[in-house]
Amino acid sequence: MAHWFHRNPFKATAVQNFDVRKIAMKNDFSKVISDLRTARTNLLALFNDPLASPEKMDTISTEYFALVQGLFEVPEGLEGKNTAETSQSTEESSSKKEESGKEDKPVGAKITLKTFFKFKWTQTLFVGKPPLVEDDAEFDFINMGVNIALWYTKHAAKLSAQAEIKMEDAKEIHSCMKKAAGIFKEFRDNHVGKLSNPPEKCSDMDSSVLDCYIMCCQAEAQEVTIARAVEMKHKASLIAGLANETSKYFQMADDHLKSLDQGIVGKWRKYLQLKQSFYKSYALCYHGGALLAEEKCGLSIRCLQDSTDMFAKTTALCKEYMATKGAGSTIRPQEHEFYRNFEKDLNRKFEKSKSENGFIYHQKVPPVAPNIDFQATHGLVDPTPYSVPEKSSAWTSGVYAGFNVSKNVQNDKKFKPEKEQDVKPIKEPDIKVTKDNGCVIS
Repeated sequence: MAHWFHRNPFKATAVQNFDVRKIAMKNDFSKVISDLRTARTNLLALFNDPLASPEKMDTISTEYFALVQGLFEVPEGLEGKNTAETSQSTEESSSKKEESGKEDKPVGAKITLKTFFKFKWTQTLFVGKPPLVEDDAEFDFINMGVNIALWYTKHAAKLSAQAEIKMEDAKEIHSCMKKAAGIFKEFRDNHVGKLSNPPEKCSDMDSSVLDCYIMCCQAEAQEVTIARAVEMKHKASLIAGLANETSKYFQMADDHLKSLDQGIVGKWRKYLQLKQSFYKSYALCYHGGALLAEEKCGLSIRCLQDSTDMFAKTTALCKEYMATKGAGSTIRPQEHEFYRNFEKDLNRKFEKSKSENGFIYHQKVPPVAPNIDFQATHGLVDPTPYSVPEKSSAWTSGVYAGFNVSKNVQNDKKFKPEKEQDVKPIKEPDIKVTKDNGCVIS
């Protein structure tokens, strides 16, 4: 089912060497920094493996999170020893700005361990725009967290593209989407507000973008629940309720992007809108089937007519989505077997309802569908709570005493910042669907 789902690309980042030769005074500090460099490198490499186990991702990401926090969670009383003030001349600063095209640290700015290293990250929605660059270790910490959440969605995508989905695979897909939602929520609630500079609009640290990711992950996890309910032949009323709530989730996800630059978020919004429309049609279809089983044929026809109209709207949105430029891979949902199978099922139920009403019930079809309330009472998805691992115990007071930011920083002629590294895109997972497996998750 992977070709039924839009996915924004992985975030890419420049290599960070964590060069501390000019501030390290003792080997124990250099050792912790070396471990951080290795942990970051290992985590970035793991993004290239969508079939790695979630357990491995947890282990590798924990190592990075635990170590990187030592750069900005400095114990009280130690930060002052490791602070320097820039004293570069205005002429030198202007010259460097002209050469690089970027604003340098303002004269007199405080340099701490948190701001000593420069980090460069692309943003999932910024097509053709340069990476964002910040002298802020928390900037790296948050962008990496977003990428880890994205990995869980792409891991689920890879599993869903298998020729045969086992029960354990379906459970893992469902779990991954809930965990991704929890990770996005953790960074939105507890970390973005601590950045040195406010998040740029439409970036992955924008609260509206994170809100959308959270709601989208919840909605797509519920799609797994719907697929399971259909497979197990649960009551049509239960499936209708789940589909109706899922449609609402996609609508809420779309609403979070309304106030943003439509040239940036437009394509993503079309995806969310087509999914909202599809699951509204899905809900009406199953509700119409349930009404027919209750011999309420007139109401059934009305629901199935509305479902058919909503499905036609979905098909139009699919075409609009394909024609809209923006981030993410372009999918052709209306050509997918899952989409076509639902269309056949909808047409079959609609024809059956009209036929039985003509031969048996002779009920009047309401001109407008009544206000039908079919809320789900089971199967709704919440984000799996996620907490960032605690700072590594390797960051002892002795380690902090082993470096001095002011060493060779106050003397501008000796201080040379690390050479900026290029950003190489992370390879997106190659997801090929061999046949329709009925799993509705990416």
